[in-house]
Amino acid sequence: MAQTRVEKVGTIYTRISSLIRGGAMIESEKPLWYTIYEKFPPKYEPKYDRVTPHVPIRPIYYKEDVIRARFHKDCKNLDIMNLKNKKYLSQTKKFLDTYNELQMLNLSDEAAYEQALEKLDQQKEDTKNNI
Repeated sequence: MAQTRVEKVGTIYTRISSLIRGGAMIESEKPLWYTIYEKFPPKYEPKYDRVTPHVPIRPIYYKEDVIRARFHKDCKNLDIMNLKNKKYLSQTKKFLDTYNELQMLNLSDEAAYEQALEKLDQQKEDTKNNI
């Protein structure tokens, strides 16, 4: 039988190795990752008690993330988006496209934001009137 099944005692590699050595698992049944793990072992063995290094996580923000967050904060009642139908763009995408177009006209961030909101509201009104 294999080693204990408790994750804290051995790694998955040592447990599979024991199964193969003991005859409980034949060579043709070994997992695909096993051969790769043998050829390219990790620098540090993935053990339960290994202390993870402290690496600070840097925040990654794009300029459009800030605009998108502000848009979602200001516009709470957005329409439902059907992800299966790729023909229609979401209101957020429409807003960002309009905002970027206005940015290219050298408008300030605030003015572009306000005008993009107005255009989006106008588009909503036009679609309501057409229905």
